[in-house]
Amino acid sequence: MTIHNTAALAAFLLAMGVAHAAAAPRLIPDHDAMGVYRISQPGKPTQTWRVRYLAASERVRAVSLSGQAAGTAILLDLASGAANVVLPQMHAVVAVPGLSAMMQKVMDNRGAHFTRLGQATIAGRACTRYLVLKPKGDGSACITPGGVVLQATGKNDHGSVAVQALSITNAPQQAAAFTPPAGYSSITLPPQMLAQLLGG
Repeated sequence: MTIHNTAALAAFLLAMGVAHAAAAPRLIPDHDAMGVYRISQPGKPTQTWRVRYLAASERVRAVSLSGQAAGTAILLDLASGAANVVLPQMHAVVAVPGLSAMMQKVMDNRGAHFTRLGQATIAGRACTRYLVLKPKGDGSACITPGGVVLQATGKNDHGSVAVQALSITNAPQQAAAFTPPAGYSSITLPPQMLAQLLGG
């Protein structure tokens, strides 16, 4: 998995909120939610992902809606740290043990300083805008009172990424959607091949 793919994955996971930070706004939704997000990185095709969050078990499901990764799903169990990539074109599931640790490293908010910038409306939802300054990077975010990030940008030595919600729905999510499909084979792929399948 390249750093560019890691940053992009971290960006849309941040959009549904997978990190806590002291003295920061709530960054994990307090309810089930589903959103469609646009992810932009300089020099890379824009990506669109549908991200679902299951509050009861802190699980995330993200499905690519565009590009060569279309149909690929990423499943994260935030409580256990388990991460799987579902590849429908191969009828297979790839466990990615290091993905959660990579996400936490990219999204670590220790030392982050949040400054309120005012209110905004994104995808029809009200959110509070923040400037986010970190020791090794900076960015911004617009976060709803319920903890859903509607917009986020980030920049560090590895590059920059921007995430924008195109639509958001607060609705109960089915637990079965957050587990690998029955009948899929468990396989192992080299990191470079997995990155290619994810559009990197």
